[in-house]
Amino acid sequence: MPADPSPPPARPGRPRQSALDERLRAAVLQLLRAGGPRAVTIDAVTAASGVAKTSIYRRHANRGALLTAVLAEAIGTPDVPAEGDVRDKIRAALEQVWHQMGDVLGPGGLAAMVSDSDPEFTALFRTALRPYVEVLVGRIRADVEAGLLRADLDAEGVVSLMVGAYLGELVRRGEVTPDWLDRSLELLWTLMTPPDGQR
Repeated sequence: MPADPSPPPARPGRPRQSALDERLRAAVLQLLRAGGPRAVTIDAVTAASGVAKTSIYRRHANRGALLTAVLAEAIGTPDVPAEGDVRDKIRAALEQVWHQMGDVLGPGGLAAMVSDSDPEFTALFRTALRPYVEVLVGRIRADVEAGLLRADLDAEGVVSLMVGAYLGELVRRGEVTPDWLDRSLELLWTLMTPPDGQR
């Protein structure tokens, strides 16, 4: 009995939706990191992704909607581990905040944030980042109430210093090396923990 003939090769067709969305996401983030939000135009995204304008507009009403959707997906939702000691949990939350600034925004997006050159984008990113900041503030406040951190610790102020540590290093050196998170946390830790007699 003859073997079954091989199936015909798959015919080329429209790319899968998820593949198209991934190409758009990658193009938007690449443009944002390199040139800031103003570099993210529909024409630029089309050129960088190879996705036709008609396909982009079928998914997103305009450039703002596209940028909003990509940022929301890239930033996601905070996830602080339930296990670990106080410092480990704070470090995990801080690392997620720093990830949004370094890996999502990149130099171009950060420059736009600092200069507020695109207020709509600044507001958009602050809104997307807020859950991460709130998790970090909440983590610190919970540890203060549990007596694990100084009773008079200003959680909001500490978080501002932690975020500022990233920006300060970037301005000073032009990059933030992986070890800077632990180094900056070490500098703040002695100010955050209660004196030996109060533990």
